[in-house]
Amino acid sequence: MSEQWRCFMALDLPEPIQAQLLAIQAELQQLGLPIRWSKPENLHLTLQFLGNLAVELLPDLQTKLNHALTQQTAPTLNCNTWGYFPNASQPQVVWAGFEQWPNDLLQLQQAVVGCSSHIGIIAETRPWHPHITLGYSKERLTKHQIEQLSSQLQASQWPATPAIYPTCQLIRSISQPQASSYQTLVTWQLNQAST
Repeated sequence: MSEQWRCFMALDLPEPIQAQLLAIQAELQQLGLPIRWSKPENLHLTLQFLGNLAVELLPDLQTKLNHALTQQTAPTLNCNTWGYFPNASQPQVVWAGFEQWPNDLLQLQQAVVGCSSHIGIIAETRPWHPHITLGYSKERLTKHQIEQLSSQLQASQWPATPAIYPTCQLIRSISQPQASSYQTLVTWQLNQAST
């Protein structure tokens, strides 16, 4: 049986956005809630989870992405909202998100899905919801804890201006006892729209 790697495609965060999200995380950590916060190097915007891929398929996927991503424009995103999965009354994931999903972002995500379908990956049926995972709850939060969390998120200083997300990556997720670690396999620079 061939070796398999758990992989996903993601946009890397611009440094100023990552710095602001880490500052928000630091404020949230002060609440002492049972939440495992994402490591700084693990903050990203997932474009598609690819699942367990046979290693021999990776060169073919990279070739297809090399061609497709040269035609994509780096999206400009305003990371100024937040929420919970699956819902606000039972938060398991705390995320940062975007007030609008511009066409550049949606086209990029569809291009990635198109490339992966060529090597036999079936796209998820549920709608894609672009977000950046800030943390995972380790146990069910009480109503009071949820109120604390929501209040702090509401009061946080979110990025005030949109930023360009110019870097797309193919990432391997390596399972570890505490939390997964990520290894970047390939990085692509996306085209930046002329101003």
